[in-house]
Amino acid sequence: MSKKFTITFGRECGAGATNIAEILSKDLDIPYYNKDIFRMVSDKSGVLEEFFHVNNERPGNNLLYKLIKDLVPKNQKPSLGKDIVSPDNLFRFQSELIQELAENETCMIIGRCADYVLKDHEDVIRIFVCGDMESRIHRMMRVFSLERDAAIERIKETDKQREKYHSYYTGQDWNNASNYDLCLNTGTMTIEDAAEHIKLYLKQKGYIE
Repeated sequence: MSKKFTITFGRECGAGATNIAEILSKDLDIPYYNKDIFRMVSDKSGVLEEFFHVNNERPGNNLLYKLIKDLVPKNQKPSLGKDIVSPDNLFRFQSELIQELAENETCMIIGRCADYVLKDHEDVIRIFVCGDMESRIHRMMRVFSLERDAAIERIKETDKQREKYHSYYTGQDWNNASNYDLCLNTGTMTIEDAAEHIKLYLKQKGYIE
Protein backbone atom coordinates (compact mmCIF):
# COMPACT_ATOMS: atom_id res chain seq x y z
CA MET A 1 0.00 0.00 0.00
CA SER A 2 1.55 3.30 -1.09
CA LYS A 3 -0.55 5.62 1.09
CA LYS A 4 -3.66 5.62 3.26
CA PHE A 5 -7.07 6.02 1.61
CA THR A 6 -10.77 5.44 2.17
CA ILE A 7 -13.22 4.08 -0.40
CA THR A 8 -16.87 4.96 0.05
CA PHE A 9 -19.64 3.10 -1.77
CA GLY A 10 -22.99 4.57 -2.68
CA ARG A 11 -25.08 1.87 -4.30
CA GLU A 12 -28.35 0.87 -5.82
CA CYS A 13 -30.00 -2.15 -4.25
CA GLY A 14 -28.87 -5.35 -5.93
CA ALA A 15 -25.97 -3.74 -7.80
CA GLY A 16 -23.39 -5.78 -5.90
CA ALA A 17 -21.38 -3.15 -4.02
CA THR A 18 -20.82 -5.45 -1.04
CA ASN A 19 -19.53 -8.20 -3.34
CA ILE A 20 -17.10 -5.72 -4.90
CA ALA A 21 -15.92 -4.66 -1.45
CA GLU A 22 -15.40 -8.32 -0.49
CA ILE A 23 -13.12 -8.86 -3.49
CA LEU A 24 -11.14 -5.68 -2.82
CA SER A 25 -10.84 -6.55 0.85
CA LYS A 26 -9.27 -9.90 -0.04
CA ASP A 27 -7.05 -8.59 -2.85
CA LEU A 28 -5.81 -5.47 -1.03
CA ASP A 29 -6.00 -6.79 2.54
CA ILE A 30 -8.10 -3.89 3.81
CA PRO A 31 -11.34 -4.03 5.85
CA TYR A 32 -14.76 -2.91 4.71
CA TYR A 33 -17.53 -1.70 7.00
CA ASN A 34 -21.25 -1.95 6.43
CA LYS A 35 -23.79 -2.75 9.14
CA ASP A 36 -20.99 -3.79 11.49
CA ILE A 37 -20.62 -0.05 12.04
CA PHE A 38 -23.75 -0.37 14.21
CA ARG A 39 -21.98 -2.71 16.63
CA MET A 40 -18.88 -0.53 16.70
CA VAL A 41 -20.75 2.70 17.34
CA SER A 42 -22.93 0.97 19.94
CA ASP A 43 -19.84 -0.14 21.83
CA LYS A 44 -18.45 3.38 21.66
CA SER A 45 -21.62 5.31 22.53
CA GLY A 46 -23.39 2.92 24.88
CA VAL A 47 -26.54 3.14 22.75
CA LEU A 48 -28.14 -0.25 22.09
CA GLU A 49 -27.20 -1.61 18.66
CA GLU A 50 -30.88 -2.34 17.98
CA PHE A 51 -31.63 1.39 17.68
CA PHE A 52 -29.14 1.73 14.82
CA HIS A 53 -30.63 -1.25 12.98
CA VAL A 54 -34.18 0.06 13.37
CA ASN A 55 -33.17 3.43 11.88
CA ASN A 56 -30.89 1.96 9.21
CA GLU A 57 -30.86 4.29 6.18
CA ARG A 58 -34.04 6.03 7.25
CA PRO A 59 -34.20 9.83 7.26
CA GLY A 60 -35.08 11.84 10.37
CA ASN A 61 -37.98 14.25 10.56
CA ASN A 62 -36.43 17.63 11.40
CA LEU A 63 -38.03 20.11 8.99
CA LEU A 64 -35.07 22.51 9.30
CA TYR A 65 -32.75 19.98 7.67
CA LYS A 66 -35.11 19.76 4.72
CA LEU A 67 -35.41 23.54 4.32
CA ILE A 68 -31.82 24.61 5.00
CA LYS A 69 -29.42 22.54 2.89
CA ASP A 70 -26.29 23.55 4.86
CA LEU A 71 -27.83 22.57 8.21
CA VAL A 72 -27.24 18.84 8.44
CA PRO A 73 -26.81 16.53 11.46
CA LYS A 74 -23.33 15.51 10.36
CA ASN A 75 -22.07 18.99 11.25
CA GLN A 76 -23.05 18.63 14.89
CA LYS A 77 -21.63 16.58 17.76
CA PRO A 78 -23.70 13.63 19.04
CA SER A 79 -25.96 14.49 21.95
CA LEU A 80 -26.02 12.52 25.19
CA GLY A 81 -29.30 14.15 26.22
CA LYS A 82 -32.93 13.15 25.85
CA ASP A 83 -32.61 12.94 22.04
CA ILE A 84 -29.79 10.40 22.24
CA VAL A 85 -31.68 7.76 20.21
CA SER A 86 -33.31 10.13 17.71
CA PRO A 87 -32.53 9.27 14.05
CA ASP A 88 -30.57 12.49 13.65
CA ASN A 89 -28.43 11.82 16.71
CA LEU A 90 -27.81 8.22 15.70
CA PHE A 91 -26.57 9.57 12.38
CA ARG A 92 -24.18 11.87 14.24
CA PHE A 93 -22.78 8.93 16.18
CA GLN A 94 -22.23 7.02 12.93
CA SER A 95 -20.64 10.03 11.26
CA GLU A 96 -18.23 10.51 14.14
CA LEU A 97 -17.12 6.86 13.92
CA ILE A 98 -16.75 7.06 10.12
CA GLN A 99 -14.51 10.09 10.54
CA GLU A 100 -12.35 8.21 13.05
CA LEU A 101 -12.05 5.16 10.79
CA ALA A 102 -11.00 7.29 7.82
CA GLU A 103 -8.43 9.16 9.87
CA ASN A 104 -6.83 6.07 11.39
CA GLU A 105 -6.78 3.35 8.73
CA THR A 106 -7.18 2.42 5.10
CA CYS A 107 -10.67 1.00 4.72
CA MET A 108 -13.91 0.88 2.74
CA ILE A 109 -17.28 2.08 3.98
CA ILE A 110 -20.55 1.00 2.36
CA GLY A 111 -23.45 3.47 2.49
CA ARG A 112 -24.05 5.61 5.62
CA CYS A 113 -23.62 8.79 3.49
CA ALA A 114 -19.88 8.26 3.98
CA ASP A 115 -19.12 10.08 0.74
CA TYR A 116 -20.58 13.25 2.28
CA VAL A 117 -19.43 12.64 5.85
CA LEU A 118 -15.86 12.54 4.53
CA LYS A 119 -16.28 15.40 2.06
CA ASP A 120 -13.46 17.38 3.67
CA HIS A 121 -10.97 14.49 3.45
CA GLU A 122 -8.56 14.49 0.52
CA ASP A 123 -7.73 10.76 0.57
CA VAL A 124 -11.24 9.52 -0.24
CA ILE A 125 -12.38 7.70 -3.39
CA ARG A 126 -16.13 8.04 -3.79
CA ILE A 127 -17.75 5.27 -5.82
CA PHE A 128 -21.34 4.72 -6.92
CA VAL A 129 -22.41 1.25 -8.03
CA CYS A 130 -25.52 0.96 -10.19
CA GLY A 131 -27.06 -1.48 -12.63
CA ASP A 132 -30.01 -1.94 -14.92
CA MET A 133 -33.14 -3.22 -13.22
CA GLU A 134 -33.04 -6.67 -14.81
CA SER A 135 -29.50 -7.44 -13.68
CA ARG A 136 -30.31 -6.28 -10.16
CA ILE A 137 -33.47 -8.37 -10.03
CA HIS A 138 -31.55 -11.48 -11.02
CA ARG A 139 -28.85 -10.81 -8.43
CA MET A 140 -31.40 -10.30 -5.65
CA MET A 141 -33.26 -13.47 -6.65
CA ARG A 142 -30.02 -15.46 -6.63
CA VAL A 143 -28.41 -14.02 -3.48
CA PHE A 144 -31.52 -13.84 -1.28
CA SER A 145 -33.56 -16.68 -2.83
CA LEU A 146 -36.41 -14.28 -3.64
CA GLU A 147 -39.25 -14.65 -6.10
CA ARG A 148 -39.12 -12.11 -8.91
CA ASP A 149 -41.95 -9.91 -7.57
CA ALA A 150 -40.39 -9.87 -4.09
CA ALA A 151 -37.01 -8.90 -5.55
CA ILE A 152 -38.54 -6.03 -7.51
CA GLU A 153 -40.42 -4.78 -4.45
CA ARG A 154 -37.30 -4.87 -2.26
CA ILE A 155 -35.20 -3.05 -4.87
CA LYS A 156 -37.75 -0.27 -5.33
CA GLU A 157 -38.36 0.22 -1.61
CA THR A 158 -34.67 0.12 -0.68
CA ASP A 159 -33.66 2.56 -3.42
CA LYS A 160 -36.43 4.94 -2.38
CA GLN A 161 -35.29 4.86 1.26
CA ARG A 162 -31.64 5.35 0.33
CA GLU A 163 -32.46 8.30 -1.89
CA LYS A 164 -34.51 9.98 0.86
CA TYR A 165 -31.88 9.21 3.49
CA HIS A 166 -29.02 10.63 1.44
CA SER A 167 -30.97 13.72 0.43
CA TYR A 168 -32.09 14.42 3.99
CA TYR A 169 -28.65 14.13 5.56
CA THR A 170 -26.55 15.65 2.78
CA GLY A 171 -28.78 17.99 0.77
CA GLN A 172 -27.45 16.26 -2.36
CA ASP A 173 -28.87 13.96 -5.03
CA TRP A 174 -27.96 10.38 -4.13
CA ASN A 175 -27.46 9.16 -7.71
CA ASN A 176 -25.90 12.32 -9.19
CA ALA A 177 -22.73 11.13 -10.96
CA SER A 178 -20.96 14.44 -10.29
CA ASN A 179 -20.84 13.59 -6.57
CA TYR A 180 -18.59 10.57 -7.20
CA ASP A 181 -15.13 9.79 -8.54
CA LEU A 182 -16.22 6.55 -10.21
CA CYS A 183 -19.62 5.26 -11.29
CA LEU A 184 -19.70 1.56 -12.14
CA ASN A 185 -22.56 -0.20 -13.92
CA THR A 186 -22.62 -3.87 -12.92
CA GLY A 187 -25.28 -4.49 -15.52
CA THR A 188 -22.60 -4.11 -18.20
CA MET A 189 -19.64 -5.66 -16.36
CA THR A 190 -19.04 -8.43 -13.88
CA ILE A 191 -18.44 -7.84 -10.18
CA GLU A 192 -14.84 -8.95 -10.74
CA ASP A 193 -14.39 -6.45 -13.58
CA ALA A 194 -15.78 -3.67 -11.38
CA ALA A 195 -13.22 -4.50 -8.68
CA GLU A 196 -10.45 -4.43 -11.29
CA HIS A 197 -11.58 -0.99 -12.49
CA ILE A 198 -11.32 0.29 -8.92
CA LYS A 199 -7.84 -1.19 -8.47
CA LEU A 200 -6.73 0.41 -11.74
CA TYR A 201 -8.04 3.77 -10.53
CA LEU A 202 -6.19 3.34 -7.22
CA LYS A 203 -2.97 2.62 -9.10
CA GLN A 204 -3.42 5.66 -11.34
CA LYS A 205 -3.87 7.86 -8.28
CA GLY A 206 -0.85 6.39 -6.52
CA TYR A 207 -2.73 4.73 -3.69
CA ILE A 208 -1.47 1.22 -4.51
CA GLU A 209 1.43 -0.13 -6.54
